[in-house]
Amino acid sequence: MQLWLAIVIVVALDAAVAGAMLWIRRRAPDGSFFHDSQRAAGAFAVGGTTFAVIVGFVFLLAFQSYQSARSNSRDEALAALALFNAAEHFGQPAQSALQSDLVCYSRAVIFDEWPAMADERSSVLVENWLFQLNTRFATLNPRGLGQSAAAQNWFDESDSLEAARRGRLAEASRVVPTTIWVLLLVAAAAVIGFVLLFADSGERIVSQIAMVLTVTTAIAVSLLTVNFVDRPYGDHDGAITPSAMRGVLATMQREQAALGQSPPRCTAAGQPT
Repeated sequence: MQLWLAIVIVVALDAAVAGAMLWIRRRAPDGSFFHDSQRAAGAFAVGGTTFAVIVGFVFLLAFQSYQSARSNSRDEALAALALFNAAEHFGQPAQSALQSDLVCYSRAVIFDEWPAMADERSSVLVENWLFQLNTRFATLNPRGLGQSAAAQNWFDESDSLEAARRGRLAEASRVVPTTIWVLLLVAAAAVIGFVLLFADSGERIVSQIAMVLTVTTAIAVSLLTVNFVDRPYGDHDGAITPSAMRGVLATMQREQAALGQSPPRCTAAGQPT
């Protein structure tokens, strides 16, 4: 969700609730609808606290997912770079072929799979490059201690790459299910509705509006924050971007150019040529 849209939602909700308070206030008796305001305030404190605890718990779960997505994205990029460096130990033409596949894999992750994750999908293109990379490595016959050690390192980093990718894809799905969102919205409406019952025709309008706007804004901002961290990928402000993979891709392409290798067998977006 874009920042401007979040602001519009908060302002629109505040305006609607403020209008509701003014409408109810005209019909409210002097002293509000409650004969015992202390008991009503106690009930509101219990309901508001319960709502705050539930929102905090849901936010924690969503934030952990957001952090996990960021961490896995970084780990995948580092593993791709480690594999690129490990390929240098296998000599030509295996080195160029493996490094070319890694460049194409990185491009496909950035330009194909990242947009797909916003729709909770993975990329067949990335799967194909990963399959080709593993297949090509399987045909190698490491010789000597140096290549054997490099091959073992390749296995370790390849496992890290695939594990990080699986973790990154796993966080594309929303952590907070629809049922929980419905319950949160119902609870939010109940809390705001309870505040509206404190409408008092004998109280100053400014005080009444300030009271209901404070509660409404806090609730709206809390729910929008949960929604933000529950959607780690996308084109909205604050979404996780493939910046780590972009940095690694730039490094790999510079090294390829310095070594005078042929251009990778893929387009700039990772499509095979």
